[in-house]
Amino acid sequence: MASFIENITPVIIVKNGEQHMKKTLKCLQIFRRVVLFDNGSTDRSIEFAKTFDNVEVKQGLFIGFGPTKNLAASYAKTSWVLSLDIDERPDRVLLEELKNWEPKCNREVGRLHRENYFCGKKVRTNGWGGDYLVRVYNKDFYAFNNNRVHEKIEFDDEAIVHEFGGLIHHDAIQDVSQLLDKAQLYSEIYADSGKAKLYPFPIIIVKTIFAFVRSYIIKVGFLSGWRGFSIAFGESVGVYFKYTKTFQRYWRKGKRYEG
Repeated sequence: MASFIENITPVIIVKNGEQHMKKTLKCLQIFRRVVLFDNGSTDRSIEFAKTFDNVEVKQGLFIGFGPTKNLAASYAKTSWVLSLDIDERPDRVLLEELKNWEPKCNREVGRLHRENYFCGKKVRTNGWGGDYLVRVYNKDFYAFNNNRVHEKIEFDDEAIVHEFGGLIHHDAIQDVSQLLDKAQLYSEIYADSGKAKLYPFPIIIVKTIFAFVRSYIIKVGFLSGWRGFSIAFGESVGVYFKYTKTFQRYWRKGKRYEG
């Protein structure tokens, strides 16, 4: 009996991910074909990707996470897709389950357990533990929503959710500078989106403080030492900039918020 792994294509979007490239793509060598959609890398990402015979590199613009992941998936020659980020790696148990999987129908989707790592250590505080994400799907029936950030696969009531064993290891942060990079990227995308919410500046300050308190105190980030503090601080910075950038854009249009 043929392995179901033949019917699945891992699809990855990446920009400047050379530090993850070799580890992630090495895990995916059991797949016949991997689609890597590059969004303008200036490091050696493409060079590294081309050293793997089963990796097909495509290039295009980043148009938001949801739309870009859908565009990348369109290059998969199989209907079934395993969507990954370049800093995510499936473990052996998950790969074995994918190999032996027999979906009941084309509307079945696969939910995976993801563990998050900060500077080499697994973190379960700050809301980072217990991620369960739908990442396996049939692209003829389902796709990511159009969210530019915090995208997810949309599926209807007819979908059958299959819980896979094993894990995705997510190297979320390898260097604390990435906290600032992510705050910059996500806040810029949010402020430029049509869904950005405008708040008076005193409310922005309150939201910023609450973001830190929620992550560090309510979600017990203090139990993770300096890592927990850094995550909480990074989240509060992200909140501050996404709303302040929206506030600033309002002023640039020649308006003044009187709230």
